[in-house]
Parts: sequence; structure tokens; C-alpha cells
Amino acid sequence: MKYLCIVYAGTGAASLSEAEGTAIKDACIEGDNALFEAGKLYMASPLEGPANGAHLRQVNGKTVRIDGPYAETKELVAGFMVIEAANLDEAVAIAAPGPLDGLVSMEIRPLRDETHSVTGQDRSAFFTRRS
Repeated sequence: MKYLCIVYAGTGAASLSEAEGTAIKDACIEGDNALFEAGKLYMASPLEGPANGAHLRQVNGKTVRIDGPYAETKELVAGFMVIEAANLDEAVAIAAPGPLDGLVSMEIRPLRDETHSVTGQDRSAFFTRRS
């Protein structure tokens, strides 16, 4: 089963020195590569800050775009991973260790496996195209 791990960061990361930030980044990349080689990671990436994004809503059939920052919160989505695990306990064990201790929180949710009601098409091919 595939799980989405959503990484939330508070303001603590902003107080890191450049060397600390580089060390954490390098450790995350090393960990991601190890999980990928073990067949447990499909994709992972940090995200740019909300000032570089947009928030979309559908209102009365029209798309309304709000350029970032758009959320009034002390935490923001800082990154994500899509992992493979047998169950939620294994997903927690895969995602929990890492160099972000004390800097982030993480939400782990299973991806929903859906099939088109008429064609039988699903999204499984999205996870077989690895680069």
C-alpha cells in the first residue's frame, strides 16, 4: 500500500545556521536515496515556500487564484514523500527516523486505490514510471 507523508514545518527551521541547514538537507537526500534503493520510496521533495505558490478554489464554476502566502498558520507544508508499506505501522517506521527531529511534524495517510466505474482504469501506472 502506498502512503503520502506530508511534512509540516514551523518557524524553527528559519533559525538554523547555513551549515545546519546544509547538513539536514544532505542527510534527507541520503535517507531518501536509501529508501528508494530499498524499494520503499516512490517520490520525495521539499517544497518552495508559500510565497512562491498559488492557492486555487472553484467558485461558481470559475477558478479563483490567490497568490501566496495564503494561509495564516504557524506551520506550512514543507515537503512530502510517497512511500510503500504493508500497513500504517510500517509506514510510520519508514517515515519517522530522520534528521528533521524537532523541526517538523508529519501526517501519514494511505493513498486511496480507486478504479474507474466504466473503463476499469486506475492510477497504478503512475507509480511504475521511475526515472
